[in-house]
Amino acid sequence: MKILILCTGNSCRSQMAEGFLKSFDSRLEVYSAGTKPALHTNHNAVAVMIDVGIDISKNNPKSVDLFLADPFDYVITVCGGAKESCPAFTGKVKNRLHIGFDDPAEAAGTPEKVTAVYLRVRDEIKERFQALYTDKIKAEMDQEAAGLKEIVKEKYGKIAKQSKEQNQTSCCGTTSCCGDVDYTIFSEDYSGSEGYNPEADLGLGCGIPTDFAGIKAGDHVLDLGSGAGNDCFVARAIVGDSGKVTGLDFTEEMLEKARTNNQKLGFTNVDFAKGDIETMPLSGDQFDVVVSNCVLNLVPDKEKAFSEISRVLKNGGHFCVSDIVIKGELPAKLRQDAEMYAGCVSGAIQMVSYLGIIEKLGFQNVTIHKQKAITIPDDILTNYLSAEELREFNEGGTGIFSITVSGYKI
Repeated sequence: MKILILCTGNSCRSQMAEGFLKSFDSRLEVYSAGTKPALHTNHNAVAVMIDVGIDISKNNPKSVDLFLADPFDYVITVCGGAKESCPAFTGKVKNRLHIGFDDPAEAAGTPEKVTAVYLRVRDEIKERFQALYTDKIKAEMDQEAAGLKEIVKEKYGKIAKQSKEQNQTSCCGTTSCCGDVDYTIFSEDYSGSEGYNPEADLGLGCGIPTDFAGIKAGDHVLDLGSGAGNDCFVARAIVGDSGKVTGLDFTEEMLEKARTNNQKLGFTNVDFAKGDIETMPLSGDQFDVVVSNCVLNLVPDKEKAFSEISRVLKNGGHFCVSDIVIKGELPAKLRQDAEMYAGCVSGAIQMVSYLGIIEKLGFQNVTIHKQKAITIPDDILTNYLSAEELREFNEGGTGIFSITVSGYKI
């Protein structure tokens, strides 16, 4: 969900509101701006926010003009001046709200009295925006997330019923004569990997995380979004008879295909469980390594996903995942389209945000092993963008990348 908070100077109230909203939920994409932006963020606002564990010292006041063409779910003004003079937005705005607060920059008196005003306004901002988030925004995001999960289940359930070759050529598979996204454009060649099983490879990944996962003989490995079992069987070749591999997926058709493949291979130390990555039905502190291949993008709440990864890893264990991230700003039609979400595109978040979630949850020695630019063919993009929008997208510096990243629970 995309939110813009407006004030006159964007140095105090709107900056504090932005900081609080971001702290409530990592799924929120929050910006703030001003009609007459100041030169720097108010130092008193920075100080009182530090007191509650939120650092806004690196935030710079921005002009509202930077955001006039962007679509937002909410535009919220926090001072009377902004409410009266805020320019009309040319992009789509679903909800306009005004939540007014006194300007603490106008406080006078002793330093103690001034600080008391800043503390009062800070606490009022937190209370009002916490109520807005709890009563309205969170419910909207949860409803949207539930809908997206059902779309993913449906799409990947259909994919599971076909071979990789069928998925690359069929209207009902992953390609585009019906206007669907080609989910195979990110995939890499597993055929040289030990343990590779063609029947388990549906061409749905965006990397080969097992190449960089540091899996050892005897390890217990968890594969998130295990699909037909491709990465599980490659991991099984490494852990050997003394290790164990568990695949987790929430699509019944994928689980059935994976179990059928495993039965043919005769492995007794590979199993597949049904579950949601945000709430894994697995006990904690049991896995040496967690891998995932182009799946966390499909999880609406990535912070919950990485929190669950931390929970199930042993102390000293690590994850290695391949995923899609972006640099720059995706056009609104790509971001909002459910098909592009299921195809790992609109679900992509900024690389810096992705890595920020990992670091926020305490993972150490975070390493990007591989980064590869992804080109989405114009014939796919034209399903979503006009000729002018396509030109702007191609010239705008937005990059879509597959990355393979690891981190340790210490």
